[in-house]
Amino acid sequence: MTWSNQFREVNPFKFFYIVCRDVIDAAERLLAFLAVTSLFIGGTGFFKTYMASVLLGIEPSMTICLAVFLVSFSVYTLDKLVDLDRDVSNMPARKQFLYSRRKIFMGLALSAYITAALIMVYVRPQALPLVFVPVIANAFYGMRLLPWLPRLKDIPVMKNVVVGSAWAVVTVLIPVLDGGYSSPWILVLYFIFIKTFIDTVLYDIRDLAGDRLSGVRTMPVILGEMPTVLLLLILNTTILPVSLLLPGDGRAIALALTLYGYAYIAYLRRRRNPVVLDLLVEGEWMMACAVLCLLNAA
Repeated sequence: MTWSNQFREVNPFKFFYIVCRDVIDAAERLLAFLAVTSLFIGGTGFFKTYMASVLLGIEPSMTICLAVFLVSFSVYTLDKLVDLDRDVSNMPARKQFLYSRRKIFMGLALSAYITAALIMVYVRPQALPLVFVPVIANAFYGMRLLPWLPRLKDIPVMKNVVVGSAWAVVTVLIPVLDGGYSSPWILVLYFIFIKTFIDTVLYDIRDLAGDRLSGVRTMPVILGEMPTVLLLLILNTTILPVSLLLPGDGRAIALALTLYGYAYIAYLRRRRNPVVLDLLVEGEWMMACAVLCLLNAA
């Protein structure tokens, strides 16, 4: 039987299904690699800074976005290296990948942070202290400030507050210092803070089983999944009036991101594939930038 006869005997629908399955599997492996290496979260920092600039009504600076990409990659890589033992229960594949390469990623993370600082010195020296906000916030989060006070780390939900605050400051205030603003920056700061806070809690829902075993008191562990989801929906609603107060194109973009927030909170109320979680939550800012570019090109 010739090759052409064999090809004709292949069910075209089955062939199409196999091709689609292979493409999806390859895309999933690529996203998993980007997530475990922190390149994906670095991209989130880049595009979140870009969109924050758009909401502020200023021209995004690719150099500033690159600096935030490097900071995001560095901070989250170092965080993953510190939490390798916890990843045994929550993300075993991540520990398996990083453990034998921890020295390489440590070097990459430190180099990325130094590069980000040098970029900021060259582009906007007065914004340099803001580059170190995530590291400083993480240090305060883990230390006891006064002998009679608990560590922030020991107070439930403070992790989400610290992470949300740190990244809101970095992604909003660095562009403000670099290019000014035409929208009220405090509104954009609150918008980014709430979005980031919600995202961190969604990851806590993903890690619920492991956190219970480890005794980590996150919001889902304390309240349960559905009360946590309800609270996230309420928080997302608080940025609805904020969106309406933004002028120009920022209003429509913020409204779209708010409505999208309702959708992925509802969908991610149950534990999902970690790759899907990364794509829907951290990929939100990338998709928003892509849509914005398409609209501007039309």
